[in-house]
Amino acid sequence: MAQKGPNSRQDVPHPHEALLDPTGKFMLVPDLGADLIRIFNIDASSGKLTSCGSGKTDPGDGPRHGQFFWTNKDSAQPQILYTVNELGNSVSSWTITYPSAAGGCISLTKLQTLSTYAPGTKGGPTTKAAEIRVFGNFLYATNRADQTFGSQKDSIATYTIDPATGKITWLEAANAYSYYPRTFQINKAGTLVAVGGQTSSNVAIINRDPTTGKLGSLVASVVVATPGRAGEEDGLAAVVWNE
Repeated sequence: MAQKGPNSRQDVPHPHEALLDPTGKFMLVPDLGADLIRIFNIDASSGKLTSCGSGKTDPGDGPRHGQFFWTNKDSAQPQILYTVNELGNSVSSWTITYPSAAGGCISLTKLQTLSTYAPGTKGGPTTKAAEIRVFGNFLYATNRADQTFGSQKDSIATYTIDPATGKITWLEAANAYSYYPRTFQINKAGTLVAVGGQTSSNVAIINRDPTTGKLGSLVASVVVATPGRAGEEDGLAAVVWNE
């Protein structure tokens, strides 16, 4: 990093995820500290990585995780990357351009950035966007510590995706039925969402409408082990469907 970022947590690089592109030729690394999506070329024979540029977010966004999307369903190469920005409490969409020649690099061009809160509202001083998921033509992102739906009940931001362009549009905030929802997974049928509340240390199962993409009522909730401490790294770390 040439200099520190605007957020106090951006004093050093903070790579948060290593995301392999679907072709297996590139690795993308959201760097929360540097406000970059770092891009690496993968040598197929040796496995070595070569740095080949980056996508730059807005200052203070703090990109955390990414998900791919295809506007051309017949292509092996995705056309869109979505990222969730922890420090900016937002999600961004990027167009992906693949190289025409072997050994080249992919490039990212930012299309848009939208808040993880409804227009006209925003999170508080301790809120942090966490995880992102794409299912069909819908995008979801969890918010930690916003308590939008009451004491220790945070929200899940929901967006529609234009299948032709990849552009996202705000749909609604849904009840996560958990506190600090760090992780969540959608089942294969798209009818249920399992949410892991990190601090509440519960797994919440929520109804999902496959047609509208909206999340609905709570099906079940179970506390797993010991609840964590708000803002700390204890509690429940992950949930996974076994199908």
